[in-house]
Amino acid sequence: MNNMEEEISLREIVEKLWKGKSIIVGITIVALLISFVYSFFIADPVYKGNAKVTVHNVASVPETVQPYINEMTRPEVFEQTLKSTSVMKKLIKKGNLETTVGKLQNKISVELPSTEGEEANSIISISMEGTKREEIKTIIDSVISLTREELGKSIQSRLTLLEKEYQSKMEEEDKHITEAVQEFNDIGAGKGLPTLILFQENAAGGEYVLEANEDLLSQLKDLEKTDQIKYERINKKIENLTSLYNFYSNKHDEVRSISTMNIVDISTNVLSDTFVPEGPISPNKILNLTISLVLGLMVGVFVVFVREYFKNESDGIKDIDN
Repeated sequence: MNNMEEEISLREIVEKLWKGKSIIVGITIVALLISFVYSFFIADPVYKGNAKVTVHNVASVPETVQPYINEMTRPEVFEQTLKSTSVMKKLIKKGNLETTVGKLQNKISVELPSTEGEEANSIISISMEGTKREEIKTIIDSVISLTREELGKSIQSRLTLLEKEYQSKMEEEDKHITEAVQEFNDIGAGKGLPTLILFQENAAGGEYVLEANEDLLSQLKDLEKTDQIKYERINKKIENLTSLYNFYSNKHDEVRSISTMNIVDISTNVLSDTFVPEGPISPNKILNLTISLVLGLMVGVFVVFVREYFKNESDGIKDIDN
């Protein structure tokens, strides 16, 4: 009995759908036409461009500046610089773009390199979507160039500050050395000792060299024990100050030497130029037509059942009235 009821019910459904086939087909055709017109004639094609850049630490730099260089050449710093307001403003001005900093930041995507597992690498992927292929390529190329330029300025600024810091320390130690040598010579003058000579290796402010001749050393040994201790103390002070000055001088020279290098060119490389495929990524015309076909059939079936429902309700009311 139940099987018969199910067969009758299924037959009724099929019959109702068959009766309303023109409605289903009509709605489906309309949905397909709307999707076709939108996909092929209304929707603007959207393209996606991509470029790859490698960022890595520079090994051939002095230990003094290694931490600074490593910090400035991290992929995260590259991304922050690329998305920075200053770079975005320069990009808008350079390309004469009719957009805002916020919108441009959202359009440009940066994918940082993987740092775990077998896929670990140093490749940064930079991509952008838009309706104009040439504009996409120009923007990506420009933003990479501006980012490298901005990073170069940041690194140079950091090195300049470090150079000034060591220069300041050198000047401070130079003052202390001069005072200590003067103190040594003032005391020695009263005892008829030769003058202690202190000079630099070159005129650019290189290392200090302490010259103490044999005559001075022999006369220091002939002094009383108290005077010897006093001279040894001053002499030790001068040696320590001279060593400290020379330490800062070497560091200063290391920073100056790295300043002449183009760190950005060494640490960042464009692995692949910006590529924008000929085919757009959207609209997906086949997918849109498929979706519209399915939706058209579903809406058509729904309309047929609603139509039959109201028709049955109307027939029931007429039977009651009769």
